[in-house]
Amino acid sequence: MDGSKPVTTNIEQTGSLTRALATSRIPGLDFLRALAVFAVLVDHSGAFTGDGPNLFNGATGVQMFFVLSGFLITWMLLDETQRKGRIDLRAFYLRRFARLMPVFYAYVLVGTGMLLLAHKVVPWGALAASLVYGLNYYQGLNGAPTHFLSHCWSLAVEEQFYFIWPLTLAFLLRAGVRLDKSIVILLLCVWVYRAGAQLLGLASDEYIYRALEMRADHLLIGCLLAVLLKQASVRSWFERIQAKYPWLLLVLFAVLSISGSFDGNLNYRYSVGYIIEPIATTLLLPLLIICAQNNGGPFAWFVNSSLVVKVGQASYGIYLFHQLLLYSMQTRLAAWTHSPLIGFLIAVTILSVLAHLSYTYFEMPIRRRLHPKS
Repeated sequence: MDGSKPVTTNIEQTGSLTRALATSRIPGLDFLRALAVFAVLVDHSGAFTGDGPNLFNGATGVQMFFVLSGFLITWMLLDETQRKGRIDLRAFYLRRFARLMPVFYAYVLVGTGMLLLAHKVVPWGALAASLVYGLNYYQGLNGAPTHFLSHCWSLAVEEQFYFIWPLTLAFLLRAGVRLDKSIVILLLCVWVYRAGAQLLGLASDEYIYRALEMRADHLLIGCLLAVLLKQASVRSWFERIQAKYPWLLLVLFAVLSISGSFDGNLNYRYSVGYIIEPIATTLLLPLLIICAQNNGGPFAWFVNSSLVVKVGQASYGIYLFHQLLLYSMQTRLAAWTHSPLIGFLIAVTILSVLAHLSYTYFEMPIRRRLHPKS
């Protein structure tokens, strides 16, 4: 859910994917962020639930964020290694703090204040765990009732990964091992471990869904994509695939939607779905970048439109604020407009505007002050 911009790379300017990856803000990624957060909003709104399959699954949206985060973080760290010969861990952690934590702690403060003023129960245990980014394990071990912090487990997963992965990557680079092979081994280990935990009943659904070791593959597969895209031959392969099969992007989105609709079957979710869906996201990511980079056609125009970009930039705030604001707003608006759909759309618009204002006038100024080069 991170909107930070990747550093300009030094890779040779050849194909459209190479040119896109060398830009200060990679085209298409804001569209993916906007799509992911919209999936979460639709799912969490409760306005479109029914007996049929859930084709807009919020869990799939969270997976998209995980894959994208793994890709961007690894891409930037590898780029820094190419330019400087090492990873500046202090600068990395300062960038993460400046980008993610101030608005998060502000959200926790405001949400807690609202509950206290309304004389409602404050989830003090979850609050304490969230402040140290341990909410995923707290919920995994104690249950996950719905409150204004319940969605922040995913932020905890990302922060834990952000702490561990740069250290691991620096170690692997110093050791001179093949990054792609090392990540593939880690992926296989997570897949076997998670499937075993589910099929053998070794852990609860709450734990498997939220624990870092159970979800690390969704971030690691994005890391693997970043490693592979540093190779010109891989970038050229994606460009050829996109040129030969322009419909493949739609197929991959369909795979995500269809697989996510079986999310209620836990054996499928943890043994099959959580492998298929991150792989599909990883494959569609470079294809989407190529489509966005090639500026012809209505799809590229829409993906690069100012509205989509702004929603993508504010997606972290939209995700963060929605648990506190979305349901209450849409309920009142649906009653006023006599339409759940219109109420939902107006609520999403208001939420997006608030998140964009936060991004522009609160998050970015603090980010520039804490880390001017970010």
